[in-house]
Amino acid sequence: MKSKKIKNPLIKRIPKELAGDWKKYLVVFLFLVLTIGFVSGMYVANESMLTAADEGITRYKQEDGHFELKEKADSSLIEAIESGEKADIPGLAEENTADGDNDDSEENGKSNDDLDNSKKTSVTVYENFFRNEDEDNDNDGKSDGTIRVYAKTDDINLACLLDGDFPQNENEIAVDRMHADNAGMKVGDKISVSGKEFKITGLIAYVNYSTLHEKKTDLIFDAIKFDVAMVTQEGFDRLDKSIHYSYAWKYDHAPADDIEEKEQSDSFMEAMVTQVMLAGNDMEDYTPKYGNPAINFATDDMGSDKAMGGMLLDILVVIIAFIFAVTISNTIANESSAIGTLRALGYTKGELVCHYLSMPVIVTLLAAIVGNILGYTVFKNVVVSMYYNSYSLPVYKTIWNPDAFLKTTVLPVIIMLVVNLIVIVRMMQHTPLQFLRHDMKKNKSKKAMRLPRWNFMSRFRLRIMFQNKANYLILFVGILFIMEMLAMAVGMPDTLDYYKSNTDGMMFAKYQYVLKSYVDEEGNIVSTGNKDAEKFDMTSLLKKSDALDEEVSIYGIADNSSYVKINDFDSLKKNEVYISDSFSQKYGLNEGDEVKLDAQYEKKTYTFKVKGIYDKSQSIAVFMPIDKFADIFDLKDDQFSGFLSDTKIKDIDENNIATTITIHDITKMADQLDHSMGSYMSYFQVLCILLAAVMIYLLTKLIIEKNETAISMTKILGYENKEIASLYLVSTSIVVVLADLISVVIGTLVMKVAWKMMLFSYSGWFAFKVKPLGYVKMFAFVLIGYLIVMVFDFKRIKKIPMDQALKNVE
Repeated sequence: MKSKKIKNPLIKRIPKELAGDWKKYLVVFLFLVLTIGFVSGMYVANESMLTAADEGITRYKQEDGHFELKEKADSSLIEAIESGEKADIPGLAEENTADGDNDDSEENGKSNDDLDNSKKTSVTVYENFFRNEDEDNDNDGKSDGTIRVYAKTDDINLACLLDGDFPQNENEIAVDRMHADNAGMKVGDKISVSGKEFKITGLIAYVNYSTLHEKKTDLIFDAIKFDVAMVTQEGFDRLDKSIHYSYAWKYDHAPADDIEEKEQSDSFMEAMVTQVMLAGNDMEDYTPKYGNPAINFATDDMGSDKAMGGMLLDILVVIIAFIFAVTISNTIANESSAIGTLRALGYTKGELVCHYLSMPVIVTLLAAIVGNILGYTVFKNVVVSMYYNSYSLPVYKTIWNPDAFLKTTVLPVIIMLVVNLIVIVRMMQHTPLQFLRHDMKKNKSKKAMRLPRWNFMSRFRLRIMFQNKANYLILFVGILFIMEMLAMAVGMPDTLDYYKSNTDGMMFAKYQYVLKSYVDEEGNIVSTGNKDAEKFDMTSLLKKSDALDEEVSIYGIADNSSYVKINDFDSLKKNEVYISDSFSQKYGLNEGDEVKLDAQYEKKTYTFKVKGIYDKSQSIAVFMPIDKFADIFDLKDDQFSGFLSDTKIKDIDENNIATTITIHDITKMADQLDHSMGSYMSYFQVLCILLAAVMIYLLTKLIIEKNETAISMTKILGYENKEIASLYLVSTSIVVVLADLISVVIGTLVMKVAWKMMLFSYSGWFAFKVKPLGYVKMFAFVLIGYLIVMVFDFKRIKKIPMDQALKNVE
């Protein structure tokens, strides 16, 4: 007769343990569900939208880059540019320094023969002309921003129609969907474009404007006061502002990777510059696809969000795993007699390890399953709405992402398993006799720590701190992690508020008018009757680095300028300059340093010595006297770039003005960030408070459970609940307050470093700022979370019975 197999009694303990401590497991479960759900939703949304963006490159004929010429190119120039052949321009390859010396060595420049022998890059060029007009979206006669208008085409840079229809006649227009949402425009509304009325027939997303960057040098896009739109060719001809002769190109042979794309771009630019120069035209802009933030910013940001979300999830799971590990360690210590008995009855270490591993793995696995279900449904839509609130993206289809399952289900379970396995295996190294005797200490010869001669209550609290140092260490790490998020949630609004309130101090003139040419169509020098107008020169050079080739604005300032006031400006030597404070901060440049800048379209390098720092400019800029500017850049007599003025200039023909830089160019960054992220930062602050409360709740619960016998004994000795609570809660409060204070400092410093590293990938600069009140908020938010927990901890202490101590008497 076969003997009936006895069911493992350890399995029966699992549901009992879950029911007995359901509050703790419910908190951990919900915490993991929300975290895994959001990250899973981010993975799914990112993958779906990135796939739609990748497919849109072909479907909507996205450019490989674009360039802008001062004058319209004729067919012969277009053919020469498309061929990729370099024109023979004597002296083109000379490399210049700031003081005008030329260096013809092979090391510093290439000869024309070298250029001719290099690999040609043939392309197909398309007209992609646009006008920058004034948009009045509420028809009140005042400009609400700039609208960049393109004529409808089927050749290059098409648009995805999200609502309505494309324009069919000269009075119809389709505008960017993102901007329309921000401005409160919808299909059927009428808007004014530089005084001309148009009816909105559709909302679109241009494939080359996934973010509304007006200029490639803009640090952030502007979907509030900048718009892109489509009209018919007849509608385009209705408008009056000057045409920007922009041309988009596609490579005849698509590059295989990023390295080849950079090589083809450099080769094409070298050839094109020679052809443009030979034709007597001027290059206004050159932007390859890889250097165009309007194309790349959204996809890069979504990719970084995906990586950041995965990293945050892993960190949170590790913290939760350690909390579980500490809980299990305490449980093993409390159940050591039972474990010793089971070992004596024949249960192996492996069986006991599997038993104690079961709860954290089961809770994590269930949370991962529920979190993924929510991630593919609720949270995916939340993330998508966040992206559509910031970016001009095409229509997408949800793609089931196995990567999301791997990183939000398999990886968290593995992390939980490994961390707890290490701790449990270490605890199970004791012999059955040691378990029976509660002899769990590794170092038996260790003596009790000698404490200071303080009063009894203070010494008792100090002893509690030392006994629970492992728990408090995890608590500190958890608070530090939360503080990193709080530094962003509090610091971002503070930074934006700082730049909004200090805008006047960041501009040296309210208006900067950059002219197309210093002479008009009749050959007369452009002038103005504005008494406060002042001539200036301006060009752009490149500050090259591994992360980014950044444009630097070079200003030539008039003598005794009313706008750029620098005391020793007149005494500057030819290669000495002042740089903006933003330039100094971003690249760590100080007085006496040398900085090398490269010409954008020629083989020239300029070396300048920093004479001082100018603090009234937010841009990455260099300042020098106007006469030295003319010498360095070989300007003609009386040639200049434009006017600085504190009042609007009205007596210059609009066709002669290329760009007007106003206070809006400074504030748009802060306005856009505030619109895109401001409300989310408030929610994020609340989330951090709840996260702090959950983390502290779990760890203080462990501390109280570990000391249940001691608490019960103090009750037997006649101590009241308030006195006992003061012993344990004050000890934890001291640790929390100290950890909170230290984390505020470390968290802010780490955030400033991370902020600087992040901005190195973008053009422009603004420093991370935290107001004094911001530091108070960061400290208070964690403290609020702890105060919530204290209420539950006090109730937990009250519920501990006096007979608890008698149950464990040996």
